[in-house]
Amino acid sequence: MSNKTLNKTKIVIVGGGSLFFGRQAIWAAANLPGFKGCTLSLVDIDAERLDKLVALAKLVAEPTGATIEASTQYRDLLPGADFVVLSFSHKNTHYRRIECEVGAKYGVRSCSGDTIGPAGIFHALREFPKILEVARAVEEICPDAWVINYVNPSATMGIGLMRHTKAKCMALCDTHHLPRKKQSYLDLIGKPDTPHGEFDMRIAGVNHCTWMLKAEVGGRDVIPEIREGFRRAAIGEKDEGYSKGRFNNFITAQLSDLYGAVPTCTGHTKEYVPFYQGRSAIQEQIPPLSVFDCDGRDERTNQMWEEIDEYIAGIRTVEEFNQSLKSDHAADVMHTMVVEDGRSYFINRSNTDCVGGGRPVDNMPDDAFLELECQLDRNGPRPLKVGTFPLGLRSLQYQILDIHELTIQAIMNHDRDLLVRALSFDPLVNSIATAKQMIDELFEREKEALSDWPIPEVNRAVNGSTSAVQAKTNMHLY
Repeated sequence: MSNKTLNKTKIVIVGGGSLFFGRQAIWAAANLPGFKGCTLSLVDIDAERLDKLVALAKLVAEPTGATIEASTQYRDLLPGADFVVLSFSHKNTHYRRIECEVGAKYGVRSCSGDTIGPAGIFHALREFPKILEVARAVEEICPDAWVINYVNPSATMGIGLMRHTKAKCMALCDTHHLPRKKQSYLDLIGKPDTPHGEFDMRIAGVNHCTWMLKAEVGGRDVIPEIREGFRRAAIGEKDEGYSKGRFNNFITAQLSDLYGAVPTCTGHTKEYVPFYQGRSAIQEQIPPLSVFDCDGRDERTNQMWEEIDEYIAGIRTVEEFNQSLKSDHAADVMHTMVVEDGRSYFINRSNTDCVGGGRPVDNMPDDAFLELECQLDRNGPRPLKVGTFPLGLRSLQYQILDIHELTIQAIMNHDRDLLVRALSFDPLVNSIATAKQMIDELFEREKEALSDWPIPEVNRAVNGSTSAVQAKTNMHLY
C-alpha cells in the first residue's frame, strides 16, 4: 500500500454497478471512519446501472467528503489505487439458472450453484479470464495495490490468481465474518454474553467447505455443546423453502458425526457430498436438496433496484440508506488494513506464513488454498494456527482443491479434456459420460459467453443421452 494519508485511500470497484458490493462500498465510504475523504472509483460495463450507483454514491458518500469517480473502462481508474475489488458476474442469474438446470437434468442438485459441480466450473470459465486481465493490469499500472477477489467460486479464482499473476491478491467470502460468526455459535450453546476473546475458535477448509476443528471457551472444549446444539435445532426442523437454508441443522449435526468436525458453511457444503442428492437406496430423513432458486434471486434483485431508484428520486432518504445496511466483510478487511485496528478476518489464501511459523493446517501442503482466520495489517494477511484435518475430511479437501486446480488449468489451456477430468472428479458426478454430456450442453447453451473456446463437432445420439465429440483442432476424441 502506498504511503498516503488515511483520507486519500483509493478504492476501485470493478463491478461497481452491481448490487452485491456496489451499495456496500458506498455505505462504507460514508460511514467507516478510516475511509472518510477516500476516493471511490466505480467501474462497470453496464453504463445505465453504473450511472445509478454513481448517483447513489453522490447522494450518500460525497457529502461526507468522498470523491466519486466512474468509468466503463477499468484501466482509466487504476492509477493510484490502493485496493482493487473484483465484484462482478455478467448475467449471473441467467447463466446460473442454465447451469443448475443442466446439472439437475443429469442428477446433480446444486442448492447454491456457484462453487462446485457444473455451475461452479462454468462460472469460473465465464469470469476468470476477465479477473486475470484486471489483475495483470494492476501489476502494470498500480503494483502496490491489493487485488481483492469477491467473485465466486472464490477459491478457484484465488488459485488462478495465485498461479498466474504477481499482483498482491486475496480472495474473500463473507460467510465467516467476525465477530458475527463467533457470536452465532455462542448463541447456539447458550453463552451469548461470553467475551469473544475467551472463545478460541479454529476453522479451516476450502471456501464453502469449511470446518470447525477446535472450539474452546475459557480453555474448555465446547465442540460437543455445539454439535448438541445443532442436534436440538434439527428436532422438528421445518423446510425453510430457500434452497441454501433447507434442513441445515440436521445436515450440520449429521456431517459433524461423520467427519469428526463441524461444517461451518452448511448451505454450501451440503452440495459437496453425495448424501443429500436423493439417489440412494436408503434415503436420509430429510428430502433431497432443492436446486438454487433463481426466481427468488431475480425478485430480490428487482426489488433492490427499485429501492435504489427511490433513493435517487428522494422517495427514500439518505438516513434510511445508512440505516438499512451495515459494514461488509470486504469493506471491513480494507478498513483494517488502512487503520490497523488489530481485527482478524477469514481470508482465502495459501497454507503458509502462519503466525508463529509453519503451516496453519499441518497435514495439507503449502499451496493448499484455504479459508483461514488471519491477522491483518497494511502488509496483508497472516493466518493463525489451526491444526490437522481428520482423515476422510482431508481427502475431501484434496478432492475439491484438485477440481479447482484442474478448472484453472483447463481455462488457461482452453482444454475440454481437462474440464471433463475436473467434472468427473466431482463427488456428485457418477459417470464420465455424464460429465461429458453436461459440458457439451453447457457449451451449447452458453456459447454467447464462451465464444473464444474451440468449438468441436458434436454428433449426438437420437435420444440425446450420449455424445461423441471430435475437436476441430488436434484435441483427441473424448
